[in-house]
Amino acid sequence: MKIIESHAHLRHNAVGFDKIVESDMFEEIWLMDLSGVRLNGIEFATQEEVLQATKDFKGKVRAFGYLDLDGAVDQPEVLIEKGFVGLKPYKPALPYSHEKYFPIYEKAQALKMPILFHCGLVAKGEAWNGNSKGSFASLNMQPHHLAAISEAFPELKIMQGHMGWPYLEQTEQNLYYYKNITCDVSGFRRCLSDLPTFFDKKCNDGSNTLRFFNHKTLFATDQFYGAEQDNISAKKICEFWKLYFELVGSVYWRWGTPPEAEKFFYKNASEIRDFCGWK
Repeated sequence: MKIIESHAHLRHNAVGFDKIVESDMFEEIWLMDLSGVRLNGIEFATQEEVLQATKDFKGKVRAFGYLDLDGAVDQPEVLIEKGFVGLKPYKPALPYSHEKYFPIYEKAQALKMPILFHCGLVAKGEAWNGNSKGSFASLNMQPHHLAAISEAFPELKIMQGHMGWPYLEQTEQNLYYYKNITCDVSGFRRCLSDLPTFFDKKCNDGSNTLRFFNHKTLFATDQFYGAEQDNISAKKICEFWKLYFELVGSVYWRWGTPPEAEKFFYKNASEIRDFCGWK
């Protein structure tokens, strides 16, 4: 089974990342650059380290550049020129849907750069020190903000991270109504009891063919690669989802059959890749 790891990160001075890439567990790994973000206890790879990984493993590793929504409007052009294929904002000072950010989204749409928005619960960051940038907690990153962006920029590929928990009703509305919004399951397994019916819900997003939520949900781990234990953790997560689809999905639900499972593990992400024309 081919699998695209659609949401992962790289640690500073990573060790062993080559092993997970060369293991052929994943067809591709999409790294999210967070070099402009500070979280307690985590030192992210530099922008240069993330880009180097894409050069070392061309076609196997792709990178989304850190997008400071409160920064320069020309960031999409700058980042794509450096080699990034997508964008990753985090904790903006204003809600994602604020029109101040629309010129950036307009450029991303024109360049066919998908944006992976962190939505919902967040890890605790650094305490306020009087000079803190951005925002705190998930107030400005709730899933419903993406609906306005989708309506304003219908050709922009919008990827919603972490299913937006605990705002699952907002996530469901996004998937139901908006054709260009997908979500991933990275870093999150709290709603396992809800997933069977979640995957099986029908969309009314204007598509020409009937689509269900499993057609718009992506496999991902949110793993911080860079140490042996990270590779072990990613393998466990991968095996968990394979078994979940095989032993729960295919036995009891439509979305677990091999053709439907393939959409979750590979096809949904590959459609984003192909639409954006990544080489």
